[in-house]
Amino acid sequence: MNFQIVQILQNAIAAIQANEFIAAQSLLNEVLRIEKNQPDALRFLGVIAALQKDWDQALRLIDLAIECNPQNGVAHSNRGNILIELGRSEEALLAYENAINLQPSYAEAHSNRGNVLQALGRYQEALTSYEKAVQIDPNYAQAFYGVARLFLLRKQYDYAFGCCEQALKINPRYEEALALKGEILFEIKDYSKALTVYDELLLLNSNSCEAWISKGNIFSEIKQFQEAEISFRSALAIAPDTEFLLGLLIQNRLQMCKWEGLDKEVEDLARMVEAGKKAAIPYNLISLLDDRRLIRRSIEIYADSMRGSITRVQQVGFAQKEKIRLGYFSADFHDHPTAHLIAELFECHDKSKFELIAFVFGRNTTDAMRMRLEKSFDQFIDVNDRTDKEVAELSREMEIDIAIDLKGFTGEARPKIFMYGAAPIQISYLGFPGTMGSSSFDYVVADSVLIPEANQDGMAEKIIYMPDTYQVNDKKRPIAPLIKSRLDFGLPSSGFIFCCFNNNYKITPVVFDGWVRILDSVKDSVLWLYEDNPYAKENLKQEFRKRGLDANRLIFAGRMDLPNHLARYQLADLFLDTTPCNAHTTASDALWAGLPVLTVIGQSFGSRVAASLLKSVGLPELITNNQAEYERLAIELATKPTKIHEFKSRLKRNILHTPLFDTVKFTKNLEIAFQEVFRRKHANLAPDHIHVSQVNPR
Repeated sequence: MNFQIVQILQNAIAAIQANEFIAAQSLLNEVLRIEKNQPDALRFLGVIAALQKDWDQALRLIDLAIECNPQNGVAHSNRGNILIELGRSEEALLAYENAINLQPSYAEAHSNRGNVLQALGRYQEALTSYEKAVQIDPNYAQAFYGVARLFLLRKQYDYAFGCCEQALKINPRYEEALALKGEILFEIKDYSKALTVYDELLLLNSNSCEAWISKGNIFSEIKQFQEAEISFRSALAIAPDTEFLLGLLIQNRLQMCKWEGLDKEVEDLARMVEAGKKAAIPYNLISLLDDRRLIRRSIEIYADSMRGSITRVQQVGFAQKEKIRLGYFSADFHDHPTAHLIAELFECHDKSKFELIAFVFGRNTTDAMRMRLEKSFDQFIDVNDRTDKEVAELSREMEIDIAIDLKGFTGEARPKIFMYGAAPIQISYLGFPGTMGSSSFDYVVADSVLIPEANQDGMAEKIIYMPDTYQVNDKKRPIAPLIKSRLDFGLPSSGFIFCCFNNNYKITPVVFDGWVRILDSVKDSVLWLYEDNPYAKENLKQEFRKRGLDANRLIFAGRMDLPNHLARYQLADLFLDTTPCNAHTTASDALWAGLPVLTVIGQSFGSRVAASLLKSVGLPELITNNQAEYERLAIELATKPTKIHEFKSRLKRNILHTPLFDTVKFTKNLEIAFQEVFRRKHANLAPDHIHVSQVNPR
């Protein structure tokens, strides 16, 4: 290489390092005029194209550079980096291996090979590659960062943190390592230290959108929603097109019942979803719109983004065993609303026909509920330290016939387990009020009220139609003896008490306006709400005043243990449901405690849950078809004492004599469904809608 070209290339490298890409391109083109197809000039032009995210052009230029000089290991490694961005992981792996064969002591290639192996789920090989990189260069920070990510995947937080610290010791300005350190601290719930780390990152780079979003997630987690909004809006100002950011912001505002400008934001969100953009997180449209097709579209976009290049392992079905092996997957095998509903189901399962395996992740809370649940399973396996792919592999090794996900897209969920394929038959149940939006799930458990045949277009899965209601209940839920009066809870001693203990984010302006009209028409009535956070409480009071009512007629209830929580329902007169996202566990809690629930039935899954429960408990008259009908009936029930008394009396009679709380019957019907989907799989039949009432028990 002549001296002139060397000089120009050095100047070009300096320009690239200074992000002066136009100047660098000009210099590199000058080299190509001196020497056509000069490989280093082509390679650096490819690097510039990659830095500008023009991946196709970058790959074309790097390929030209390799064609001109096939022995350049760095070029092969560059090629691997571009292929990763293009989603061509297997080709990237080959490129890195070519680089290593040409330059065995090239630490970056070994580390990059570790990255792609990690992305492919080949974790032990990835660890070996990182170790090789560090052997070659003990100060190669990126290798320590890669190992930290690997340990984080395995939930080995101490090791992950240590490797992250080592990467930062080598390079204190390593932004990705700082972000990962914050993520580790978030995972172990050390929120204060995590916030400090993200503040450090923002000192290095005030435009770090990731840091602002991470801060927002932490503030949201600790219910400091006002601070979360500031963080999300800061991220939005930096990068308005950031994936799912608008959805995070809206959901955070719903938690506070902060509605100013909400209509416009919801319109923007819906428009973006219709255009196929990554804007809405799963609960967004469920909470806001009664449009099942748009909800499905939003969840499909989210699920697609999460799945990436993951492919479900397809299984034809395991050899038939003496018992069908059921795998229940959840983070809620402890004192949690889902456990409160499902505990008795596990106890009622026919152990002569079914083997029960619990795959447990999330919080390891050793409480009375967890100890009760453990007794119902043949095996109770903690998979916290395994990656999603490893959990799926374990499930397949154990020959789980039917995998039942009890989490969906809720907190601590691990839907990627099912994207990898945990069993030949995969079912979504109970935890999430909607479709999972992908082919990962074959079935969802529902009923004909929840998803009528005309509404099947809102679901990606085939429907298992239970004959009564989809929701299982535990009739062993204890209700404390009621020894407190209304006054003890801040309630008036007389007057009608409307109640809604739904999460605050389910209260929309339309719902609230209806409640105001109801209270305005019922003299001396009050509305008893659950207080999730002080922002929502203050905002709801302010909205009440805006509408001309005395804010003292809004009374708030705090968190309580379940037996006392159920008992306090008995002080209320009528539960007013929310729409489009209904009460779920909260509705069955109210009914179990003897409190009638009034609902509006909609078109989407989440807007039909309470209707399903009311029909199953024999109170279909409390299902209304629109907002006006809902308000009229609420006022009528509140002003005609004999009518509400009749509903309460009927509910009391029905509780133990209707299907909603007949756990034994529910379990038998669910087992019929499991046997039928198992039969279909072994007959090589594709999943199809199953109507349990039409299936002969086997």
